[in-house]
Amino acid sequence: MEWVSYFKSVIRGLIWALVVTIITTIIFSFIMNRVPIEEKIFNIIYVVITCLALVLGSVIAVKSYGSKGWIVGLAVGCIFYITLYILGVLFGAEATLTIYDFIKFILCIFIGLLSGMLGINL
Repeated sequence: MEWVSYFKSVIRGLIWALVVTIITTIIFSFIMNRVPIEEKIFNIIYVVITCLALVLGSVIAVKSYGSKGWIVGLAVGCIFYITLYILGVLFGAEATLTIYDFIKFILCIFIGLLSGMLGINL
């Protein structure tokens, strides 16, 4: 029964993170249509959007589960990146695994882990 609660909490956090990412990306795309933004700045803003969404999703998942913050946050971070990668490939991105993709994966795991630890103490 504990595993069911664990997976429900992870999925709840993942859904929150994805919804926040999608909504803020849509808002950012409307802003980009009005204001010219360099690609370098666009990449930075996209990383900030995904990091903040992941923090929110991990904190929600950990609050829902109530314990083992770093494990829940780690799971949310890992599944979040995999889901974003799959969605990106489905919507036309190249299906390559470069060092940049590996760094983003490590960043998602690290942010999920830290925000899980933070969320358990809030």
